[in-house]
Order: sequence, then C-alpha cells, then structure tokens
Amino acid sequence: MGSQFDEMRQRLQHIGNLSNYIEELFTKLPGNLISEKQRKKMMEIMMDDDELQNLLEGLKNPRPPRFVLVGRTGVGKSSLINALSGRYLAEVSEVEIGTKEAKRYAYEADGHVYFEVIDTRGIGESETFDTKAEDTLKDVIQSFKPDAVLFLQKATERAHIDKDVAVTKKIMKKAAEGLPLVAVITQVDDLNPSRVKEPGNYPSAKVQLITDKTEQLKRIFEQHNLEASAFLPVSSYIEWSDDEDTNRAIEFDGRYGIEELIDFLEDSLDVRAAIHLGLSIRLNTISERIAHRFIKVFTALAGTVALSPLIATDIAVLLALQSILLMIIAYLSGRELDFKTAREVLVSLGGIGATGFTLRMIAQQGSKFANLVIPGAGSAISASIASGGTYAIGKAAVAYFLSGADEKELKAIVKKARTEYEEDMIE
Repeated sequence: MGSQFDEMRQRLQHIGNLSNYIEELFTKLPGNLISEKQRKKMMEIMMDDDELQNLLEGLKNPRPPRFVLVGRTGVGKSSLINALSGRYLAEVSEVEIGTKEAKRYAYEADGHVYFEVIDTRGIGESETFDTKAEDTLKDVIQSFKPDAVLFLQKATERAHIDKDVAVTKKIMKKAAEGLPLVAVITQVDDLNPSRVKEPGNYPSAKVQLITDKTEQLKRIFEQHNLEASAFLPVSSYIEWSDDEDTNRAIEFDGRYGIEELIDFLEDSLDVRAAIHLGLSIRLNTISERIAHRFIKVFTALAGTVALSPLIATDIAVLLALQSILLMIIAYLSGRELDFKTAREVLVSLGGIGATGFTLRMIAQQGSKFANLVIPGAGSAISASIASGGTYAIGKAAVAYFLSGADEKELKAIVKKARTEYEEDMIE
C-alpha cells in the first residue's frame, strides 16, 4: 500500500505543478511564433475564461469532496465510502458541530483524507426533529459547504421510504438547494438470490429486481416533488483481510455500480474536489479526465481566437494555442515538450486522416477573405473550423500521449473526433 500512496502523492504534486507550468508556457511563447501584441491578447482571452481559471484553481488547490449523507442506521454509509475509495478507511470525528442530529467525519488512511462528510444519521428515525433542530442542521450544513447530498436507501427496505424522502426534501429546501442530490440504492447484493455476490454472475431475476427497486424510488421522489440528479443502485460488498484497519486488503470484491457513481461524482463536483477524488482513487485515469477538461476549454478558446477580424494573424495564434494544449497533455503523461517539438508533433497529429490540419488551415485562411465581402461571415466559418480542429488535435494527443495509440488507431480517433464535434454543433 505504501508504494501506491507514494505514487499518489507524487502525482498530486506533479499535477499541482501543472498550473504553474501552464502559466509559464503563456509567458514564454516564442516571439517567432506570434507577436507580443498577439500573445498579450491571447493571455487576456485566457484570463477571461472562467472555466479555465476554475480548472487551474482546482489543480493548485485540490481538496477532499464534502458530502452530506442522508439515510437510516444500517444503510451502509461507511461501507459505501470504503467502496468508493477501495480502502478500509478510518472514520475520524473531526469537530463537535453542536447538534445530535448530525456528526461530521473525515475518512482517511495513511494521513490522506479521502472524504469529509456530515452524517445525518437517524434523522428519519427521530420523532423530535422539530423546526429548531432543522434550523440548527441548516446552519451546520451551510457552514460545511458540501459538494453534494447523498440519499442512501437500502434495496431491501420496504417501510419508511416515504418518510425518509420527505425529510430529505426538507433538508434540500432548507440547507442544500442547488446542490446535486444523488439517490443511492445500497446493498443490492442482498436482493434475491442474496447468496450471489459476484456482480458478473447476477442472474437476470436479480438484475430485474435492481431495476424495479430503482424505479420504485424514482416514483416516490416524483410523488414528493423531489428531484434527484441521479438514481444509482450499488453494492459495497467487500471482504477484507484481517490486518490492522487501514492496512486491510480486498480479498473479495463484490462491488456493483460503484464506478458509475464515481463517474457521476467526478462530473458533478467542484473541480477541486473532483481532481482530489480522481487522484485519490483513480490514478490511472485522472490524467485523461483532466486532459479532456482542457480539450473542452481550449476548443472554446480556439473559436474565440478565430473570431478575430484580422486576416491571417489568428492562424499563428491558433497554432500557439493548439501547441500549448498539446504540451499540457504531454505533461500529464510525464513528458515536457519545448515549443519546437510541440509544433512538430502538432503537424504530425494534424496530418492524420483524409483531411489534414494543413488543409484546414488553408480553408480557414480562405474563409477569412469572406469578411471582405460579407462582414462577419468568414469569422463564423473560421471559428467552427478552428474549434473542430482543436478538438480533434486534443483527442489525438490524449490517444498518443496517454493511451499509446498507433498511427492506424489515431486516424480512426481523429475521424471520430471530427464527427463528434460536427454532431455537437448540429445539436
């Protein structure tokens, strides 16, 4: 386990440095690539992009995700947290928060905090949860600043569901409005036949029961006019070794639906929490997910750059922009490129497929001249070409640097990326 955590900490430090690396790239753009005036203009565009700034902030200051857990005693909250992390975590009570209706915990191992939670255990079971208690809980939750509310309901539970949903609705309205509410159906492995714990061996009847339980919870939410961001059935069933708690290893893994829950959380959380979550539990995929965030940002920025009314000058700026995107993705793979090498790789990746990058630049150059006839028309075409080309370049770079794709695979990836972009434009 030690080597895994050493690797995690190194990755955290490396990706944390990416923010500084990117800032240096923009200040060190070669003068023979674009002019100082263009460089400053591009920096202005970068600084005005909220999504990019949020991403850079997340890289600089990742933090543990913060969840409010709602569910009855025995619903499997700690088991779910352990299943999410793949570690047997220590539940540490951090501070006294002044209410018996909730407790605050950090879940950690080897000094690394994976999650921070407020556990509203027993609220649905309490007969004394009055307006005063609600107001106290509201203050506690709002000061905690959670990223999401997780409503946990046992798959085998038949009673109390309506009451639990009603209480959750109160909590959402009073203290968590606007946050993602994730309805998690827990312990689906206990559905008949409960003896079958291997998800790959679930019989069709058990799979159908999981579907039925999910649909049942959806209907109850609808009856209470409570909207959830997702309904996700899971099993947190793990058999652990008999070592000391945080050193326990997984001897049998019966997890079901956990990857889907992690996917949803990474897409829905504040970027700082999402990056921390990925670094903590998905070392092998976090770089790719961060790369795709940058592709999205730089695709939009390419369109903004291309809307410049100046004929030809934006091509150099676009090349610089795409070079930086490529250098970022290379950095995520552990490589640092200079601008010369980045441009060489850019041309190589751009030339893959039936319609190469060079032809697209010529097409863009031609479209700019349309401004002389119909003001604005050429820029609109140019922006589409620039964004689509940047998106394809980014996808190819991820495949090349992070997945080790060969030339044949890259051709298919570029073709697919262009199709994806064009379909998104139509939608």
